[in-house]
Amino acid sequence: MSIKIAITYEKGGVAKTTTAVNVSAMLAERGYKPLLVDLDHQSYATSYYGLYDDTLPCVNDVMQGRVSAAQAIRSTGFWKLDVLPSNYAFKEIETFLMVKTRGQDFYLKNALQEVEDSYDFIILDCPPSGERIKTNALAFADKVILPAIPDDYAIQGLRCMATQLVDIKKYVNPSLSVLGVLITMDERTSNKAAYKQALQQQSIFPCFQTVIRKNTKLSEAINAHQPINVYESKSNGCADYNALTDEILKLTAKAEG
Repeated sequence: MSIKIAITYEKGGVAKTTTAVNVSAMLAERGYKPLLVDLDHQSYATSYYGLYDDTLPCVNDVMQGRVSAAQAIRSTGFWKLDVLPSNYAFKEIETFLMVKTRGQDFYLKNALQEVEDSYDFIILDCPPSGERIKTNALAFADKVILPAIPDDYAIQGLRCMATQLVDIKKYVNPSLSVLGVLITMDERTSNKAAYKQALQQQSIFPCFQTVIRKNTKLSEAINAHQPINVYESKSNGCADYNALTDEILKLTAKAEG
């Protein structure tokens, strides 16, 4: 059985895609077989690996039943890491789901059921908006990672997520749990230190011990269409995401592949 992890938060710009892309690659480098699912019509995870192509099937076609998941999944060329890509047409998925009177929360789960056991991990890169697709992701996931920048709005964002997850657990997916809040884009300033401390001491959700430092190599890797462990294995960004992957493996009790 695969371990399904949704990476989500209440707003964009918190390194959700950077986290999804690099954790997937770290797992693949260690011998696991991960599937990265791009659930954002802006297609950043797909574009990260240079795989954007609106002439090929994507997650939109899979969820609407036009093709199977196996027909749409593509290799990244890095180890055994595969991607279920997205494209701009995925924007229509909210309307598609809205008109469904039954089972609208389970279209993603049903669509990926055929490939689920082919992967050790399925990493879901969630969009900042789109309530129905986010609900579909959380209905399918076992675990949640919540990336957050230490700033004025971080704690409020966690409160909003807590409200949403209570409803998901009550009505859709009782077994869903939060792996942790992941502090991203950390900097050595007194202001950031205070916000970081507040996040680490909050009692809404557990917090990862790993903190992702702001690192220019992570940005450069995006432009190079390479995960950080390929682009610059000696960077702080690579060290941080390796440490995060260690934590994820420990928390999910997944033995090394």
